[in-house]
Amino acid sequence: MTTQPPDTPAADGLFPVGRPVPLGDYLREIWRRRDYLVQVPLNDLRSQNAHTLLGSVWLVLNPLLQVAVYFLVFGIIMPIDRGVDSYLVFLTIGVFTFFYSQRVISDGARSVVNSLGLIRTLRFPRATLPISSAVGQALSFGPVFAVMVVVVFAHGNAPTVRWLLIPPLFALQTMFSLGGSFATARFNHLYRDLENLLPFVFRLLFYVSGVLYSVDHFIDDALVRTLFLFNPLYCYVTAWRWVMVGDSASGAVMAATGIWAVVALTVGFALFRAGESDYGGVG
Repeated sequence: MTTQPPDTPAADGLFPVGRPVPLGDYLREIWRRRDYLVQVPLNDLRSQNAHTLLGSVWLVLNPLLQVAVYFLVFGIIMPIDRGVDSYLVFLTIGVFTFFYSQRVISDGARSVVNSLGLIRTLRFPRATLPISSAVGQALSFGPVFAVMVVVVFAHGNAPTVRWLLIPPLFALQTMFSLGGSFATARFNHLYRDLENLLPFVFRLLFYVSGVLYSVDHFIDDALVRTLFLFNPLYCYVTAWRWVMVGDSASGAVMAATGIWAVVALTVGFALFRAGESDYGGVG
């Protein structure tokens, strides 16, 4: 009678309880569940507004209303100098790209605690939970991106060669956001207060990430501008504006988008895996 090596997953894909699984095996198990990672968020997306009057129209209407509110307040009611000309375009790109990361990270934070019943019933790579949430948000970004393109075109901006950078930029921001999702999922499992704290953290980040105003216009000090590189959301918002409409973006900002993506995903995934055996525990 043959037995499997201690660190080898069983033929049915189950993992030994409390025993770490080699990284290669772990990643292969995630890949084997790729259909789940796409089909579940797709089904959730289809049913999200199934019982509302407008149905899937809300996928486009929600981002439009978000931009409309901010434009009404900061573009019409409070028409202060924001350091930009086409403010609606500037605002649309900033709001859409900022909230994309916020949704990925916030949904990921809830992915483990909302699936405790499933975790306690089945053995599977827990990383599929935040990944599935991130895939769902990436899919829902499609209509948002379409609205963003329409706004950009409506203000006389034509596609340039920089638009070829849209897919890699989106991939980098998704990597960063998924890394944040892994980390918040781990810590929200340990401290449920994090879920209540995150909206306030993102509200603060929203106002210090240059979403509503041009950082370059208001800040001249080179040292202070350098400090903005430590805010990844500022880096991604700025990079999107450079790619879409040619707004200024330093080489350091563009490099930071790649650095933040790799660091966040690596650290976040490591933190998440470190708590793998504890997810679903009672007590």
